Amino acid sequence: MTIFIRWGALSDTGVLRLQNEDAMLARDGLFVVADGMGGHNAGEVASAMAIKFLRSAQDNGIADAKEFNSIIKEVNEKIFQAANEQTDQRGMGTTLAAIAITPTNKSKSDNDSKTVTVANIGDSRTYLLRAGEFRQVSVDHSYVQELVSEGLITRDEARTHARRNIVTRALGIEPTVGVDTWTLPLIAGDRYLLCSDGLVDEVADIDIEACLKLNSDPQQTAGDLVAMANKNGGRDNTTVIVVDVLDNDKKAVSKPADSTLSRDDSTSSIRKLIISIVVATFAVVTSVITTSYARSGYFVAYENETPAARVLIYQGKDFLWFNPTIAADSTLIRSDLSSTFDAEIVAKPSFSAAVDAQKFVNEIREVVDGK
Repeated sequence: MTIFIRWGALSDTGVLRLQNEDAMLARDGLFVVADGMGGHNAGEVASAMAIKFLRSAQDNGIADAKEFNSIIKEVNEKIFQAANEQTDQRGMGTTLAAIAITPTNKSKSDNDSKTVTVANIGDSRTYLLRAGEFRQVSVDHSYVQELVSEGLITRDEARTHARRNIVTRALGIEPTVGVDTWTLPLIAGDRYLLCSDGLVDEVADIDIEACLKLNSDPQQTAGDLVAMANKNGGRDNTTVIVVDVLDNDKKAVSKPADSTLSRDDSTSSIRKLIISIVVATFAVVTSVITTSYARSGYFVAYENETPAARVLIYQGKDFLWFNPTIAADSTLIRSDLSSTFDAEIVAKPSFSAAVDAQKFVNEIREVVDGK
């Protein structure tokens, strides 16, 4: 099966801002949104630098999540160094939301070996719409996200919180930075959304989801999302990239109905149709309930029992003919973990939501990166 990528992208200054500090990159294999830090000097310079360096890195090829993580850390060092060399650029920084179809080597034609690597720093976000389920893949590095994670405020309250613009991690602010990276399977029918906080501060997740499901054209969808943000206030720059994973078999061919049936044939056909609908409806409802239960919940575990085993996030449970599936690859390796963390992973901790599982792994990664 041949898989190809189609996308739409738009960046807008917004209603109130005079300058757009966002920058973006949308090209075969790599999609990036960078939001220059508001209130800092030369935020637009930092975001532009991030895009420039990542574009150059893609030209050389990005093999996997580990290499993508290292490349972004190098970008951080370059922005930090530039900020310290220029007085008028001191303190500049940028958030980052990115997905790479890895490996990005254009000469590689084996689609089955390709994956989607998600990376983020700060509060720019990556969402995924898969099989009708909409979820945020990235985890915000922000003050209000910490409040949400601790149960002190809700996600809706976070959107209007007075300190919602305070990020706890960004490119270029410190000489080193932790980068969250996740590896997801490349599945036809998936729709990814990358955006700056100018969108999510103005538009609720439920409305973003509805817009993504409404229009099949990614460029039109990107334009609609930016328009929604501006209509709701447009207080910040808004950048949106919509990425669709497609295959050649998605186009359905409709056949005209046969109009030569007799009245008796028509009556019989209608009766059979009604019975078929009832049976199909019962089967669908039963399947939905069963699938919903089997696919509910997440847990963290090793892929195998070897020292080189990766730490993976699984979705679902062993039930009837269902088996858990890999939701994300944390890029952590068992041999790098302490005995305490190792025991926690062996116990296969479970979580009700993907974001909680991601937060658990992120906390471990921060300790490992800090060694």
